[in-house]
Amino acid sequence: MSNSDSKYQRRYFWPPLGNNKVADFLDSSLSSGRLAQTYIFVGADGLGKSTLAQAFAENLLLADGQKKLSGVNSDLYILERPEDKKEIPIDAVRDFIKMLSLSSFLGSYKIGIIKEAEKLNLNSANALLKTLEEPRDKVVIILLATSLMSLPETLVSRAQTLYFSPVPYDIIYDYLLSEKKVDRANAKNLAALSAGRPLEAIRLLEEPVYYEEQLNSVRLFLSFFSQSMVDRVSALKKLGSLSREEAENLIFSWQRVWRDLLLLHLAQPELLQYAALHEELQLVNLQLANQDLSYYYQLAESLTRAQKYLAANVSPATVLEQVIFNL
Repeated sequence: MSNSDSKYQRRYFWPPLGNNKVADFLDSSLSSGRLAQTYIFVGADGLGKSTLAQAFAENLLLADGQKKLSGVNSDLYILERPEDKKEIPIDAVRDFIKMLSLSSFLGSYKIGIIKEAEKLNLNSANALLKTLEEPRDKVVIILLATSLMSLPETLVSRAQTLYFSPVPYDIIYDYLLSEKKVDRANAKNLAALSAGRPLEAIRLLEEPVYYEEQLNSVRLFLSFFSQSMVDRVSALKKLGSLSREEAENLIFSWQRVWRDLLLLHLAQPELLQYAALHEELQLVNLQLANQDLSYYYQLAESLTRAQKYLAANVSPATVLEQVIFNL
């Protein structure tokens, strides 16, 4: 989607895919000079929060006189959770704050982006809060998170929150056709699988192994309907010890499978997200032919409860077992 598709006449360059309201707001803020010190970008993974945050940073630095944003000469700092850590440790936050407190290379803004801000532990969040309580001139901090519920209220109350929404199917489909030169059948499939997440569509296109992993998680769920309880438990154990995040991703994909099964039950196959697995979905649909709508609603409730249990730190293995017991 081009910048001209937005009702707001933008002054700066923004990524082409979706979330125009957020881009319009940031563009207007840059044009007027009315900037918050702290922003929270909220939305599911794959919606482009990080891409838009970096575009905002580059536009801000360019607007403030920098000619180029690159390498160590930039005033952009990104804080990410270390790969070997489940949380963002306080030492990493302190280093991040220290970098933002130093003088700018070019006398411009200093911008910090915190990815997976929900992974800040209590001490890390408190360290960051002290910085937000004493704002510095020409320092902007952007927190990227999947949910406000996962962030301390004290942080949320001091930030401008911008919400990222799923991108319409047709926008992702058109983008894949025009920019990625994907054939129509594959573009249709990828756009549906992405569930409104443009970066997910691109990842599915560019990473065949990841694409197969997503389909295999669906095949696993579909296999449960023809298995005994013993076989279901055995299939789960073959997955090994899953982290909470991995279990959340699995439940998310299973919720989408449930949606597809419901659509087949309602004779609406044209709306399937997993159209690539239409035959396998149809087989399960035939197995469930005698079930009424209440069965599908009960299954939806079971998957929703699973999400809540995972958020409450219940063991992923226990949560997944409860799901398969309720099929």
